[in-house]
Amino acid sequence: MSSSGAARPMTQTRPRPLYDAVMANRRLMIMAFAFSAAMSLLALTTSFYMLQVYDRVLTSRSFETLVLLTLIAFSAIGVFGWLDSLRLRLVQRIALRTADALGKRVLRAMVASASQTGGGVSRNGLRDLETVKNFIGSPAINTLMDAPFTVVFLLVLLALHWALLLIVVAGGGILILLALLGQRVTNASLVQSIELQARTHNFAEDGLRNADVLEGMGMSQTFVDRWHEQWIGSMRKSSISADRDSKLTSMSRAVRLLIQIFLLGVGALLILDLQATGGIMIAASIIGARALAPIEAGVATYKSYIAARLAWIRLDEILNTAPRRDEGMALPAPKGRLSAQRAGFVHPQTRRTILANISFELLPGESVGVIGPSASGKSTLARLLIGAWPCAAGNVRLDNADIYSWPRAELSRYVGYLPQDVELFSGTVRENIARMNAGDPEAVVTAARRAGAHDMILQLPKGYDTELGTRGTRLSGGQAQRVGIARALYGDPRFVVLDEPNSNLDSMGEEALLLTLAALKKDAVTVVVIAHRPSILAGVDKILALRPDGTVDAFGPRAEVVQQFTRRANPQAQPAQPAPAQPAAPPTQVVKT
Repeated sequence: MSSSGAARPMTQTRPRPLYDAVMANRRLMIMAFAFSAAMSLLALTTSFYMLQVYDRVLTSRSFETLVLLTLIAFSAIGVFGWLDSLRLRLVQRIALRTADALGKRVLRAMVASASQTGGGVSRNGLRDLETVKNFIGSPAINTLMDAPFTVVFLLVLLALHWALLLIVVAGGGILILLALLGQRVTNASLVQSIELQARTHNFAEDGLRNADVLEGMGMSQTFVDRWHEQWIGSMRKSSISADRDSKLTSMSRAVRLLIQIFLLGVGALLILDLQATGGIMIAASIIGARALAPIEAGVATYKSYIAARLAWIRLDEILNTAPRRDEGMALPAPKGRLSAQRAGFVHPQTRRTILANISFELLPGESVGVIGPSASGKSTLARLLIGAWPCAAGNVRLDNADIYSWPRAELSRYVGYLPQDVELFSGTVRENIARMNAGDPEAVVTAARRAGAHDMILQLPKGYDTELGTRGTRLSGGQAQRVGIARALYGDPRFVVLDEPNSNLDSMGEEALLLTLAALKKDAVTVVVIAHRPSILAGVDKILALRPDGTVDAFGPRAEVVQQFTRRANPQAQPAQPAPAQPAAPPTQVVKT
């Protein structure tokens, strides 16, 4: 409460999905830290072994003492190795559990982001998750766990002699300053290098997806040259950071060796001054190197740490900014009544208005053809109608329920959609028609028959079990489109949107599509057809025409809209009017001769 008695508003913290996923494994992390603590003590075995050998065995010349010390050292080193193996397995389990907890969420966020924005950042989501997973499960994370226990080695050095501790602390400070300097010098070029490498990789993927265009239009060499130019640019940035990093790494190694020399030299002085023994001198050298190891390892793994940090930031950004939908409870199967009420859409990146004030209504079983010039928003309207994109204004309702808030898994049973660019997935024809499920064979065949694709599919090498490969490259454009139509009709959809379903069809395919639309009308399925070729709109009930600015130009029964556009195209063609009456000519007088 403030002094005025008013309650202060609670600050909303930004969600941290990756942090939460990692901290869900806190019990494993605590065990790994416990192992690190035990290993830090066991790491002193070599030093104490040397100390005892110099100070006890060599002075007493006792063979039994040497054997006993060796057995103890062997046992301690064996336990150290066992704990190191367990710790590495623990961090790998943490990495796997973190990736498993986020994998579905990241891919779902990538799909949602790519669907609405097509942004390139979302394409790297799974790759970034793999980067974070590999870092968490790598030995580099063990270095971070070992760092807090450096205090154990410092306390041992203090017990040996304060001068030895001072040398290691001063050397550690120099190494830390070098690491900070290296971060300042190499960070910018390293970040640019990582970003350029990701951009180059995405550019190569784009080329592979359009390989037929590259080869068909003779663009392959140009594409390769441009990729090579980008790749060389990323390598230049990488080499700049690598050159700077190598200088600092060499300086760090030189400083570490100098510290060991200082420890041996000061140890020798302490021996001459009768303040230490030979065992203390050797043990201090080993313990000092062990105390500085986490700092040196941190410098060596700095690049992987930067890559993991950037991937972490990008993943947080994807998961926090991906479009979300508030899905309500499951509703009864719709009858197919569709209404758009002043629906509009604004591009999320350019903020350009694509559609505005779209209003119309279809009763169950009615069909509408959507026409309009290119870039008038026809495909955007299709995505709004099926609930793939949210309306920036107004809404689209299916049986009076907001279609965007309808649970997607439930809605997929009642909605069919054919996009303008048909994309098929790796798998069989059957799996593609059944929407990536095993699918009921009878339902798959029924959908193929309704789409007029059954006979075509039977002519494939293995019929419905034909493997399509990546992106369905084994099918022609017309075959892929007919399979896409069958996928849209799978199950018992009550509402179907077909975006240019005849763009790749021949005359026989168009005839089959007309029969499909007639069958859908007979089954009282509400249908929206987007087309540039008017032949496919012969059987629709209504036509919705869009203007170039994304507003409605005309909507109504097909005959009325066609007549309206005909009058616009031929303004001189007016209905025939009756000719005005002419005055009657006077009667002709007949002259009798």
